[in-house]
Amino acid sequence: MGFGQKTLTTTLIEQDSLAVDHFVSVDSFGALYTINDHILTKRKDQKTWEYKNLQLGKITSVDILNPLKITVFYEDFNTVIVLDNTLNEIKRIDFNLTTEFKNLAAATTANDRNLWIFDTNTQQLEVFNYNQEKTLVKNLPIPEKFITQKSNYNFCKVLTNKTLYTYNIYGSLLTQQELVDISDFSMSNSDTIFLKDGQLFLMINDDIYPVNMPSDRIAIKQFSLHNDILYIYDGIVLYQFQLKKPTKE
Repeated sequence: MGFGQKTLTTTLIEQDSLAVDHFVSVDSFGALYTINDHILTKRKDQKTWEYKNLQLGKITSVDILNPLKITVFYEDFNTVIVLDNTLNEIKRIDFNLTTEFKNLAAATTANDRNLWIFDTNTQQLEVFNYNQEKTLVKNLPIPEKFITQKSNYNFCKVLTNKTLYTYNIYGSLLTQQELVDISDFSMSNSDTIFLKDGQLFLMINDDIYPVNMPSDRIAIKQFSLHNDILYIYDGIVLYQFQLKKPTKE
């Protein structure tokens, strides 16, 4: 893996004021998801939906890969909630009560009725079917400090303090890329964008390209990448940028 010679350019499409605790992302239908005061909110075409479960406390993560089956993870209570497109509860999985106890660090959406989960007891990534409440696939332990994971239906990337691992739904380790000092990342289709020391970088195959912003003064609080649209939230304003990838030579 190496750093590309080119710097990727971005064009500002839109910017809007946004006062929330956490920007989640924008789904494939253009709906905006945010978290404020432990409440998940979805906004689309001047309509608003909310989900709150104050008994479970702080929302650790929200995965909107499938807007019809949204994965909400509450780490403090070791619980995952699956919501429909109007944020009604479909399924609740309390991993304290499952047949085989698991202590989760992360839970994201996989295919069908499956979740990608990372169990800190074993340091293993698993594919877990929440209807059957059983593990379908279990990968080898990762001997490093877990930071976060992101996924789509067939692939999951696990970020540690040293490495970015990529797995497929069948349990195979596809790639193992050395990356250090990465605080967060987002994946979109085959692309991965990550944050290092306040700078965004896009990974394409084995090359890494710095992402040039029109203004270097944007303090990146949260970000996501969807169909070459880069969303950046600085705690006050939500920016949308068109990301221009390098052309094949």
